[in-house]
Amino acid sequence: MDRLVVYMFFLEEEPSNSLLQTVIGVFITVGIVSICVYYVLRYLETVYVKHKKKPYFIHFYPVIKKLPSYLKPFLKENDFYSSLDKKQKKYFEHRSARFLEETRFVGREGLVVDGFMRMQITMMMIQLTFGMRNYLLDYLNTIILYPSSFYSILNKTENIGEFNPRSRALALSWKHFQRGNLHQDKGKSLGVHEITHAIHYNSIKNNDISSEIFYDTFLQLEEYLGSQEIRNKIVETKILRDYAYTDKFEFIAVLVEVFMESPNELKNKFPEIYSYVMQMLNFRYFEE
Repeated sequence: MDRLVVYMFFLEEEPSNSLLQTVIGVFITVGIVSICVYYVLRYLETVYVKHKKKPYFIHFYPVIKKLPSYLKPFLKENDFYSSLDKKQKKYFEHRSARFLEETRFVGREGLVVDGFMRMQITMMMIQLTFGMRNYLLDYLNTIILYPSSFYSILNKTENIGEFNPRSRALALSWKHFQRGNLHQDKGKSLGVHEITHAIHYNSIKNNDISSEIFYDTFLQLEEYLGSQEIRNKIVETKILRDYAYTDKFEFIAVLVEVFMESPNELKNKFPEIYSYVMQMLNFRYFEE
């Protein structure tokens, strides 16, 4: 009788164990297949990028987010947003809403950061990264605003803008940001300049497809600029202000400023350089 009870016990346990083993096997199989599919698709996209110089796709959002109603009017005042088609406008608004969710805005020296200020910076950020699939930068989650210039503890200098990757923060003088945003600063744009630093640093540290395109194209641009003739021509035309020649990071930041502020001038004088910048950001909206 005891043997019968033990035998029946094992008969009852066996289906349960088999079911558990089957479930575990399915999960492991799905996991392995998913990893294989991911790397195959990633490899295929890398091949695609080498030929097309852009990612498979830019926008894919299971749920499209919307901005709070009190922030939406600011979109209509933005020239870039107004130039987009209906679908692109939805994507722009979605990205703006996500950026605002993920980013902390801090005012310093008594400055109160309101919706207008947050949206002006957000829209510039979204415009600069609108051609990139990965637009939320891992090394930027805080925007610090000062009324005007501020003393930088990091650099021990008086600054109007600074990107600090260690703190994942971007510090800006609101006064100077607005001057550039309203095109009152002779082609300069503090926001474009400092955001480009953040994008550049992010591209060095990350390996997502947008970062790879930015960094690989930047290296190609560096090689192209190895020509003394090209460098002399850039200096002679004075298309870039002197600060661009501080180092390679400042060079690309100033270059992107020119690309965004005076695309036609850059394209006419240096079509190859224009193409490199357009490819780095996958920003083809001036061509539409």
